[in-house]
Amino acid sequence: MSYRWSRTVLSLTVASMLITSCGKKFSSDQPLPVSYYPSVIISSDNYVVYAINPSTGAKNWQFSMPYDTAGTGGIPFKPSAIVYHERVYVTAANSDTVYKLNSNTGALIAKLTVSGHATVSYPAHFFTIVATPIADANMLYLATTNDTLYAIDTGTGATKWKFGAADGSAFNASPVIYNGNIYVATIGAGGVGSGVINGHMYCMNKTSGPDASGNPIWDYPGLGVVSNASFISSPSVSAPFIYAGSASDSNMYCIYLNPPVPPSPPVPLVGVANWTYKTGGNILSSPTTYAGICIFGSDDFYVYCLDTAAASIARNAYRWRYFTGGQVRTSPIISNQVVYAGSYDYYLYALNIIDGTKKWAYKTKGLIKSSPLPYNGAVYVGSYDNYLYSIDTAFGSLKWNFYVGGNIESSPCIDDLSGNSQINSGISGYNTSTNTN
Repeated sequence: MSYRWSRTVLSLTVASMLITSCGKKFSSDQPLPVSYYPSVIISSDNYVVYAINPSTGAKNWQFSMPYDTAGTGGIPFKPSAIVYHERVYVTAANSDTVYKLNSNTGALIAKLTVSGHATVSYPAHFFTIVATPIADANMLYLATTNDTLYAIDTGTGATKWKFGAADGSAFNASPVIYNGNIYVATIGAGGVGSGVINGHMYCMNKTSGPDASGNPIWDYPGLGVVSNASFISSPSVSAPFIYAGSASDSNMYCIYLNPPVPPSPPVPLVGVANWTYKTGGNILSSPTTYAGICIFGSDDFYVYCLDTAAASIARNAYRWRYFTGGQVRTSPIISNQVVYAGSYDYYLYALNIIDGTKKWAYKTKGLIKSSPLPYNGAVYVGSYDNYLYSIDTAFGSLKWNFYVGGNIESSPCIDDLSGNSQINSGISGYNTSTNTN
């Protein structure tokens, strides 16, 4: 008995020494490195931004936005987030603030407040952002419904320049950057349904903005000229043209990036359309342009693929079109010869780019306004059923879905840990900078 007790005490003593020794050994080590994972980032009208692991559907982090409806009638939370240099930028839809988050953790880094209006004076809270901002060369470009496009420093938040639409018209569409210039379009002075239509497309230098008198490089259809267009969809560039759909006259517009210069050029120059193509419904879908084709959705329930050659348009021809069961307001995206587009009929469609035949269709439980985004064998799309979906691109089968607690109008973006978004360029512009901030 005494022998067994002595052996037990000895064993406990040795174990205690080993544990103590191990504790001393590990106490001097450096902490294990924190692991971060890629994220698909999405927001909804519940004012929460989520970062979700694209492989597993597990939540990486979330950030709650402020809920502010003063003076706006409770406009839903629409803008998509973007990732730029390891930072997530997301706008508070009903205020003058951009939230700058750590893309790995979702921690708030800074609030960037936009200063001053370019033309029209509005009450302090009459400031709505429904367009996704774009970033380039350490600048964030923010189109707002108070008639002003802002260029703000991503580091300091200082407003570098601003441009106001001549008629006080709202910017509802995201701008696009190409070859040193920024292009932005307006909804029109009265807005859709007002009976007053006068949407314009503007071009200006992305670094310096308008000239000293507030003029852009060019204005389509020209200063003082009334148009029938109302541009809500974001434009898409395929040189030498820029394409934008109209929510008032059902036309897709093809406009020269560099309009012909007359012998006595006005200031600003007058933008020139190459052609227009009329559909059977208004166009709130951003076009996708690729290799001589333009693909977009219309309220007439079709996804269109146009040959961009003017001769084809003159014959009112299309390469193909696909009929869905509802309005098509998502922006189609092309990946591996497949066109992905959502519809108000609850379906996400995968269409062959050559002839528009259906590869597969996946049905959600709500209408789809969110534009799809393919990435690593899956396509991500949000629905009005409050879910973000990950759909296998090969078979159209569900990989996972994630409940966000609100209707999704915004489009997903991917943070692949490279520091910049992977996102439909027709929605959020063309990011080219490799500088850091």
